[in-house]
Amino acid sequence: MKNLTLVLISLILIGGCQNSPEIVKESWIGNSVSSWPDFALTNEISFTDKTYYDVANSFIVNTGFDTIGVSCKHLFMVFENQLGLNSIDLGNKFNYWNMYPKNHKEKTVTVKRLINENSNEQIGQFNTLKVRDWILFELEGHNNQLYPLKIRYTPVKSNEIVYAVGWGMKQVDNSIPALIKLQCVNNLGDYFYIKPLKTDTHPAGRSGSPVIDKNGYLVGIVSGQEGNLGVIGGIKYLVTLFDKYNVDYKNPSH
Repeated sequence: MKNLTLVLISLILIGGCQNSPEIVKESWIGNSVSSWPDFALTNEISFTDKTYYDVANSFIVNTGFDTIGVSCKHLFMVFENQLGLNSIDLGNKFNYWNMYPKNHKEKTVTVKRLINENSNEQIGQFNTLKVRDWILFELEGHNNQLYPLKIRYTPVKSNEIVYAVGWGMKQVDNSIPALIKLQCVNNLGDYFYIKPLKTDTHPAGRSGSPVIDKNGYLVGIVSGQEGNLGVIGGIKYLVTLFDKYNVDYKNPSH
């Protein structure tokens, strides 16, 4: 009986190890930001009557099967105010959407289509957009000069340290994206609240920046600000979009 018990315990331990694959850090995460691969991007968005240059942030994502583009849905609040759009649909006056590292347009990738376009989805205000603040793009080919982030599918925990990587409006040095250290305060699933660990981060203009964990994996998107706390869109809603719009993805934790 004692030997049988030991065998059962061993099997349980082995099974537990098999269900928890080892997390491999991205090879670049320990280097200086200046030597990181290009994954933090900005946008040039053109309509018939207006073109937006270096507006907000964006990035590309490795789903395990394909590479897609990502930015923040609340950009449509600008389009609503200035162009009269009233839903998550770029409309018939849309010309093109390019993504590139700031000051490096030679590394551009071009959007083919908005994957989660929905003429029935109203734009709304930020208090409703923060729950669903992801837009996904199919891309025109691939640019090998840009690095698609891998996704971490497990939720960010309270007090966990994460990092926003992108450009802000008041950023003086635009030669590389800023790295902003953040601490999770409360994770509500589709989004979570954070507090910056420095007071001089100047959040304006950082919307759409990718948020990565200590291993270099994508855990969210910079969405906005409520009081003294930042709002980060969570991976949970991203996966909801993958499932809804038939985007193939590989979740290694399953």
